[in-house]
Amino acid sequence: MAKRKRRAFGQVKPRGKVFEVSYLTPAGYGDKFGELSERQYDHFSSIEEADAWLYQEKRLIELGAWSPVAMRKAGAKRKREKAITFADYAANWVNARRKPDGTPLGDDVVKRYRAMLRHHLTPYFGDTPMNDVSVKQVKDWINTTADTMKDAMTARHNSFGLLKAIFHTAATEPIDDEGNTLIAKSPVVGTVPRPPKQHKTVAVSDAQIWQLHDVIRDKFGRQDLAIVPLIGLFAGCRLGEVLALRRCDVLTASDELSISASVKDENTLDPSKPRHIVRGSTKSRDSVRVIPIAPELREPLYKYMAESVPEDPETPLFRAPRSGGYLAENSFTEVYVKARELVPGLSGCRFHDLRHNLLTKVTAAAGVAVAKRIAGHGDVRVTGGYLDAVTGDDMRKAVGSTAVPSTAKPASADAGSGDVASLAQTLAALDPEVRAQVLKNLPPEMQAQVMTAMFQSKE
Repeated sequence: MAKRKRRAFGQVKPRGKVFEVSYLTPAGYGDKFGELSERQYDHFSSIEEADAWLYQEKRLIELGAWSPVAMRKAGAKRKREKAITFADYAANWVNARRKPDGTPLGDDVVKRYRAMLRHHLTPYFGDTPMNDVSVKQVKDWINTTADTMKDAMTARHNSFGLLKAIFHTAATEPIDDEGNTLIAKSPVVGTVPRPPKQHKTVAVSDAQIWQLHDVIRDKFGRQDLAIVPLIGLFAGCRLGEVLALRRCDVLTASDELSISASVKDENTLDPSKPRHIVRGSTKSRDSVRVIPIAPELREPLYKYMAESVPEDPETPLFRAPRSGGYLAENSFTEVYVKARELVPGLSGCRFHDLRHNLLTKVTAAAGVAVAKRIAGHGDVRVTGGYLDAVTGDDMRKAVGSTAVPSTAKPASADAGSGDVASLAQTLAALDPEVRAQVLKNLPPEMQAQVMTAMFQSKE
């Protein structure tokens, strides 16, 4: 057998389907590049490519133009990535993005982000390399959409938020081991204000929702769906959470509901496939919770389960008529929208308004911290946005209960300090518009006390 010829420079070793190529790191470069590994490595699919690489490396050394292989690769990678267009980077961003708790974005969120990119951002920034998007280009988009999206201001606000998040990632998250980022600084400056909330939460009474229950049961013949708004009002669950409930999630021994899932269409991102409703994850990890079943809800819920829900613990409480599986949200909503118009005062009331109503009442009775736990929110500021199911009667009662009679102690007396502190805590969590409205209706002395308590709580 002929003896294999020894290479004058470097080594080539087969490693499965590739060839590992290496050579000794040339001496004298430590001062310039810092501590270097003993050998320089690369991998190729053919012996010819390996030989060509070794020849090029040797020439770089001879010419005094050598630099570490890893450093050159990192530079080439940065160059390629800096040439990536906004369209490609944004698409990858949406696919790889995670929630703050590390879990993947929900399919509905991914679908919404893709729609915003497709309709509002990619047409304007799509072909521009990420590194070339300028502050001026972003300002031009803001100015242009102020006119072109004047009838879709919420979509404009949300699209700007998405644009800002994408460029924040590009400017802050490293793309290599050296900590380099794709761009040095985000070009997204300025603001796109959130438009005024168009839907006003409808404050409802228990009697109205019981009447809605009777309408759905008697006029639409849906005893199952009649229970859903009761759970919405007395448990404050999201609609998807209600429809994901199984028999085993109703803890009759302790009168509690275990909320651990929400219904979703597992084919949301693939319109070529038919809709398939399954039990998916909740909106966030904080949404997984156990909440008490209100006394008003126990009898109708337990009776419905006894009469209409099979004994199998995994059986959905609310089943699709044909498949027997989980019911889609729009299957309920179609009936709900028609039924609410038959109940005086419920026209325009969204199912989510029932959640607002419960959280407003719980906050008034037990404080916003308890409401946060029942809602499954991770931040009390989110809960504060739900405390708007307030009627004029509610405000008049609140003012009447906190007013100090002329024969009573002065406003500065200690007797009312607990009420003031509680009211200050509740108001601090409200939207500024609602907070200002409530404060405006308080007596002047009470206004001063509450505002002082709010300022002190921030210190």
